[in-house]
Amino acid sequence: MGISASYLNLIEHNRRGIAGRTLLAIARELELQPSELTEGADASLINALTETAKTHSSAQPEVDRIEEFVGRYPGWAKLLSELSRVSREQRETLTAMTDQMAHDPFVSETMHQILSNITAIRSTASILATAGDIPADMQARFLANLHGDSQRLSETAQKMVDFFDHDGETDPSGPATAVAHDFWASHDHVPPPDAQPALKCGPHDAPVLHSTLERYQSIQSALPAEAFASTAAKHGFDPLTLAQQYDTSVMAILFRMAQMPPDMGFPVFGLIEVDMSGAVLMRKPTPELALPLYSSACPLWPIYRAFAQPGQVLRATLEMPSGDRVLTYALSEPLGNGGYDLPALLRSTMIFSADHRVMSQAPAAPVLAGLHCSVCPRKHCDARRVDYILA
Repeated sequence: MGISASYLNLIEHNRRGIAGRTLLAIARELELQPSELTEGADASLINALTETAKTHSSAQPEVDRIEEFVGRYPGWAKLLSELSRVSREQRETLTAMTDQMAHDPFVSETMHQILSNITAIRSTASILATAGDIPADMQARFLANLHGDSQRLSETAQKMVDFFDHDGETDPSGPATAVAHDFWASHDHVPPPDAQPALKCGPHDAPVLHSTLERYQSIQSALPAEAFASTAAKHGFDPLTLAQQYDTSVMAILFRMAQMPPDMGFPVFGLIEVDMSGAVLMRKPTPELALPLYSSACPLWPIYRAFAQPGQVLRATLEMPSGDRVLTYALSEPLGNGGYDLPALLRSTMIFSADHRVMSQAPAAPVLAGLHCSVCPRKHCDARRVDYILA
């Protein structure tokens, strides 16, 4: 392999990381796939730390030594990843709640009612406190008004408290819950039913999560991973060609490509699915492309453009402000048949990958995109909706 025995000893004791030519050389001599040598590493943990490093690039973390860090200090690596996850989710929750308080019609109307009740109570109390001689019947009427307005104020305030107090059972984004998001974001593929972990979820989470499990397992049955990996490599990982080859829907191919076991050397694909309001239904981020949890993402992403062309597979290269590029495939499909009075509801899905085997199919001209306007430094973008927070 061209390395010394002492250096190999350092690798085996997690004092040195392996990558690039060293990894390939070891795999070649042992007649193994390179992915088999890295199978022991926590891929999801490495991806999470890589995403954190790119988000906080001003700290200049040593991205090329993340695997070494995970190997030598696994406990600290998990702690850092967990703190980063909590911080990101809290930031997204605050963003969602801020947007909700600013634009939600329920909040706006409720605040108007509260202010109206407070004004009425203050006016009535002022009359009772300052007026000298008030007839008994008028005083009784004022007191009745004061009682009624205060009761309405109490009921309206309670409604607002109930609106924001979800008790952990619901999520600002709608039907897709944080439990489902966390599960898919941390799993490269769906384990078989007898090997699935115990899922801690509330009554609102369970139906979403289990219906998603059933959806993935049906694709696993129709498109076995090992045979699919070989066929996909033969056809250049092209979804349209694979759909024709298997005589199945493109949507099934997109989900299969994003749900492959990590030990097969298959390109890593992320996935995001949204409804027509932009709410995120499912997400599987990658280090090259972070994904929103609650709010919508960059309007230039083809997942939103796909709503205007249902059934049309869109392919585009996204270039992020960091310089990372990913090839994306997006498709929207109707849910059900709709009706005579209303069109069918649409759901849009996008998969993406930065793997060099996939990027060989990428269009030459990339779309200069970002994650969200608030964290995108492209100041002169025509699609900008809000200011860059670090401007």
